Amino acid sequence: MTKRKTRRKAFIISIAAMVVCLAVSVALVVTNIFIPLKYLSSYLVNAEERADGTLSISFIDVGYGDCTVVRFPDGKNMLIDGGDGTYSNNSRVLKELNFRGIDKIDYLICSSVASYRCGGLAEIIRYKEVGEVYAPYCPATYINDEYRNFTVEIKKRGITPKISEYGAGVFEDGAGYNFCILSPSSHKLPDGEYGDLSVEPSKENTNAASAVIWIEFNGKGFLLLGDIPAEKQKKLFSLYPDGFDINGRKIDVGRCVLLKVPNHGDRSSAYTQLYDYISPTFAVLSIGKNGFGNPSVQAVSDAQQCVGENFYRTDADGTVTARADKSGVVIEKEKK
Repeated sequence: MTKRKTRRKAFIISIAAMVVCLAVSVALVVTNIFIPLKYLSSYLVNAEERADGTLSISFIDVGYGDCTVVRFPDGKNMLIDGGDGTYSNNSRVLKELNFRGIDKIDYLICSSVASYRCGGLAEIIRYKEVGEVYAPYCPATYINDEYRNFTVEIKKRGITPKISEYGAGVFEDGAGYNFCILSPSSHKLPDGEYGDLSVEPSKENTNAASAVIWIEFNGKGFLLLGDIPAEKQKKLFSLYPDGFDINGRKIDVGRCVLLKVPNHGDRSSAYTQLYDYISPTFAVLSIGKNGFGNPSVQAVSDAQQCVGENFYRTDADGTVTARADKSGVVIEKEKK
């Protein structure tokens, strides 16, 4: 082979390599516009088929943290918290959202300024369309990096959040469901939970100011107690022995079929008398490895004495999903 032919062949190979590199670069750029490359595996999932007229609540396995995905029967979606913000948990949450075919989060609730609840929300908001946002009342947005990042991100989106406080929520009578916040009390009360948090952002006050959320569909209730301690639970239910009056509507916690055990089963939130107020059929505990000794024996025992074998925990069962329709509620777990 002559030198001229050799140079020509080398030139053709180099041009071909450049074209391939350019094509790959363009493909990566285009892909990154629609799918974040660092979370590519979270998008390579087949979305499950959505059942009409069904409400589903999924307690996502994000280790020692909290994240709940709700799909309402009218096609709307809700995200409650987003885990601790680690890459692995962000990837997990996005994968769960994509598996459920969720591109828009109609309602996003940040239940607490605690980092293991709000830590992943900023990243999730970057990649999903978001409608209404409910957030704690916390003028000190620098309370931690995770909460600060969340507030910065919703501000970038031009979203003014509603306050996660008593009475906030949505009632969709036509679709047969509602969700509302039962605690903390109004941020305007100086001696309320948010008042205490503003004065002293301690762990105890942070827990007390976490949102208690009620979700109801066709007369079946789901109670998510956040991180509130036992004394706050006692006060909450003693204040409303005949049910909660939300904007002229009566919320009867006696309809509760599923309870999310508060504060990862921490002893400070174990309140045996809680099960005298409500008698759920199912209980779910969001838990992972931790240095706090959670869940406590008392919290687990209280729940199991009420629900028996219908007790689920994300460290053992993975993501736990409750599906409710007119016929009842069934529980699905990721790990068989």
